[in-house]
Amino acid sequence: MSNKTTYIVSGYMRTGTSMMMKALEAGGLEAAFNPSRNEMNKEFGDKDYKPNVGGFYELERREYNQPNFPRMYEGKLLKCLWGGLTKFVVGDYKVVFMKRDPEEIRQSYEAFFGGQAPPSLKRYDEIMKESIAMLLNRKDTQLIILNYRDVLENPRKEFEKLKDWSIDIEKCVEVVSPELCRFKIEELTVGI
Repeated sequence: MSNKTTYIVSGYMRTGTSMMMKALEAGGLEAAFNPSRNEMNKEFGDKDYKPNVGGFYELERREYNQPNFPRMYEGKLLKCLWGGLTKFVVGDYKVVFMKRDPEEIRQSYEAFFGGQAPPSLKRYDEIMKESIAMLLNRKDTQLIILNYRDVLENPRKEFEKLKDWSIDIEKCVEVVSPELCRFKIEELTVGI
């Protein structure tokens, strides 16, 4: 095993993980992802709405299930949502974990997929607590928790929390586009 740190962006879906990936890539980290996943913009979007304008930054599902995941991506930046975190083999990880209001997540998800949000969203707070506890319990992992809306509202302050990631903070900040946050709790009718 090498001593290279693997950088991970995690959280629940629709919490700004793709935005964070794009920003960290702009800041100098080498992102590993499969561009074919961006086809979801065509499949689920239309001329007026693209679920992830900047791309999805995801691997194919089979890649997450490799027995040495994510060791084969040492030194790179990966997106791995909360459900895949339990599959990590021993390594050296720096993880940024994104959180967001669950009602914003639900409405964003339903706009994306056109159906009801997954049942796991009803357990969002519990799942986030368990995921964070698991990451904190790993001796090979450094964890930073960020809130999606905080990153949108004050990106420089939030990226400063990642300064030991060897990134160009100014380039990260340039990527953040608050106008792409289309589901803000203060503008939503809760439950609709």
